[in-house]
Amino acid sequence: MATTVATQEMSAVDYFKAKIRYETTPHELQRSLEEGKAALIDVRDKDAFKAEHIAGALNIPLAELEKNLSKLPRNKTIVSYCWNITCAMAPHAALRLAEKGFQVQELVGGLAEWKGKGFPTETGSSHG
Repeated sequence: MATTVATQEMSAVDYFKAKIRYETTPHELQRSLEEGKAALIDVRDKDAFKAEHIAGALNIPLAELEKNLSKLPRNKTIVSYCWNITCAMAPHAALRLAEKGFQVQELVGGLAEWKGKGFPTETGSSHG
């Protein structure tokens, strides 16, 4: 029984280490963007992107990710985001990119968290 508990605890430790490593906050993202260490992708549809997005984000809807890999830099961490904490598209995009060998992170809380922390957004047509 002790072995099972130790294995479960290690599993939780590994999970949370990975979770923290592959998530970023709005403040951390802003710093990474300013330092040129990150590239940002908005995986929502084109209409949502046009209505509002984070400045500098590339719009690549999740369904179009595979055919747009060549637009993404290999020398930066690709940070994906979508609507909010309940939106599953950003983690799915990060997983697909990681499977293709990209360095990835997800913006925790998506656009809602970005705005909630007082960071600006912009409107306009797709950069993707």
